[in-house]
Amino acid sequence: RAAMQQMRGGFSAEIKRLREKLVHFASMVELELDFGEEDVEFADRDDLRQLVEELQKVIQALIDSFDVGNVIKNGVPTVIAGKPNAGKSTLLNALLQEEKAIVSDIAGTTRDFIEDELILGGVSFRFIDTAGLRETTDTVEAMGVERTQAKMKEASLILYLFDLKAEPLTEILQEVNRLENQGIPFIPIGNKIDQASEEVREALEKRGDFALISAKAGEHLEVLKELVLAKTQLDSFRTGDTLVTNVRHYDSLLRTRDSLGKVLEGLAVSVTGDFLAMDIRQALHYLGEITGEITTDDLLANIFSKFCIGK
Repeated sequence: RAAMQQMRGGFSAEIKRLREKLVHFASMVELELDFGEEDVEFADRDDLRQLVEELQKVIQALIDSFDVGNVIKNGVPTVIAGKPNAGKSTLLNALLQEEKAIVSDIAGTTRDFIEDELILGGVSFRFIDTAGLRETTDTVEAMGVERTQAKMKEASLILYLFDLKAEPLTEILQEVNRLENQGIPFIPIGNKIDQASEEVREALEKRGDFALISAKAGEHLEVLKELVLAKTQLDSFRTGDTLVTNVRHYDSLLRTRDSLGKVLEGLAVSVTGDFLAMDIRQALHYLGEITGEITTDDLLANIFSKFCIGK
């Protein structure tokens, strides 16, 4: 829903509001140039500074929304990783509620990644089942492991599965520490909780950061889904928020922000009006790349609407 807000006019309305303020800003400075010999000032410089700072905040918020907007538009890339036979394919099938991935007790069955989409809390997630991580002499399996590692680097979130039936607690905790040191957002998942020893189960429950599930039995999957949504923090965005998903819009917003930054720099050193006007016009130009509405006529119309010039 949040992504649709842009298509329903939320983005256009926000830019229109910015445009009107910036046109007024520009027209006041342009008018000062017309009356340059009389040394008049139609725009108080402190007021101009406050306006530019306000515009920058709004534009920066739109810029910051790009990553979130892009994720919502294309789906959150979520990699399911872990050692062979940890239950990755079983988890993917359980989440999708269909037999998407081949499940086998033979280690190394998954040689390439399998991908499908699932909607959680109104947000699209692209779950990617990957080849098990282990050292192998099998050329094809080794290629799959390399692809898994590449996918993990690209992912917004990693669901890292541990086989609680087979993997020792010390190895599990060592792997968690390694992942934490890499700084990759991940959720440690203890799978086959119904077959885990009491010692392992109690130790992981005490930590509090593990999702303890049984993918095969479908146990605690709803809790896992809630953790996934919370980890991405996408549920914190309101459905009415404006999100930028267009790369061209994003680039124009960056250029607008930089142009406004030049305006502030000019105000700080009391730059002359002609240079100030040039920077403002540049900011208007980049906003115009988004709306297609900014022209010199807008400035003239704004000036004549406020001053009876030539009468």
